[in-house]
Amino acid sequence: MKKGIGIIFLAILMLLAGCTSSQNNSEPDPLDPKNRYPDTESNQRSQDRLGFVRYTQDEYAQDNQNQTQQRAIHVDRNEMADMITRILLQNPDFVEVATLVTDEEALIAFETTDNLSKEAAIENAEKTALSILPGHYTIHASNDKSLIQNIESLHYSVMENDNVDIEPLVQVIVDSMKKDD
Repeated sequence: MKKGIGIIFLAILMLLAGCTSSQNNSEPDPLDPKNRYPDTESNQRSQDRLGFVRYTQDEYAQDNQNQTQQRAIHVDRNEMADMITRILLQNPDFVEVATLVTDEEALIAFETTDNLSKEAAIENAEKTALSILPGHYTIHASNDKSLIQNIESLHYSVMENDNVDIEPLVQVIVDSMKKDD
């Protein structure tokens, strides 16, 4: 009889211990606004996650008067090319992607699996670039694997020599890509 009571008492004790540990779980409360972005560092400020600017016309005009030269609008072409490439590679049918972004054009060469048609892959690449780049960009895409190397060579030739006229080199690649259109 005492063994039966002891076993019941031990079972209740273990049950209570299990309930307490699950209540003190280290899992964050999903409704706490501080836990909405669990991947961010706890000391990261909210301003690092948002970009916001507000000017009046007068403030904008005064800022331009204070500048010796008017501020130019800057697009980080490396970041744009990186985003396009990474988004395309999220599709498992894209095996390799090379993207080059100039001032006016985006060149995307890729290799895909046989599961994706040439037309669908080109359309996917062009729409991805359109969703990231400003609207005035002309986008060219091709599934010609040899153009991956051409785009990479163009990039490195410009990196080695800043005075290289890239327009004719870009045009050669564009002409090759137009064959796929």
